[in-house]
Amino acid sequence: MAAAAIVVWVTVDILIGGPWTRLDHRVSRHILDLGLRHAPWPKDGVFVLTMFGGRAEIVVVLGGFCLAVSVLRRTWQPVIRFVTAIVILSVIVFAFKYGVGRTAPWHDRLHAGGTSYPSGHVPNAILTWGLAAWIAAEYRVAHWLRIALDIMRFVAPAFAFAGMLLLDYHWLSDLVAGVAFGIVLLWVMHVVFDGPAGRWLNGSNAQPAPTSSVVDSAR
Repeated sequence: MAAAAIVVWVTVDILIGGPWTRLDHRVSRHILDLGLRHAPWPKDGVFVLTMFGGRAEIVVVLGGFCLAVSVLRRTWQPVIRFVTAIVILSVIVFAFKYGVGRTAPWHDRLHAGGTSYPSGHVPNAILTWGLAAWIAAEYRVAHWLRIALDIMRFVAPAFAFAGMLLLDYHWLSDLVAGVAFGIVLLWVMHVVFDGPAGRWLNGSNAQPAPTSSVVDSAR
């Protein structure tokens, strides 16, 4: 899988101070020259972009969405999937954060107690918005909402990536690795919940989604 290969490549490169590290420093210098991080505006506007990958915002918005689908469809599967995604993301990403211990821009040190590598916002956005789009399709929520989530599964990570980069909160390689981590973890979720293990976890609730959604029929 290409995303897993990228995780290995970027991680090893960062640990040995290879080309990614040099590129990180060049990009960060250019970002610092823009001065966005230290100006009230447009910093506040750019910061809004990071919220699309923020843990608290995602728990409220997408956690609420999964809970609503669970109630309407009378199955806890959307909530179980959301909680599982958050747990897997936290364990894997923070294992790398503390294992690498990379400091955030501008001082770049490894094994120094930092938590810069990889970014948490970007994989968070890829995994949870992708999960929401998957649940929306599987449980056949309103057509407009399925379309919106299909769009947001790409837009939200792009916003989080851009916001973190433009504010110089992360090195470029932190964000690139974050994309790869998010893709890998979403793939793991599909393996778990689409395969034999998923059918076992679903139990008696593993039934085809109804032809018309509750949300649609209520209109």
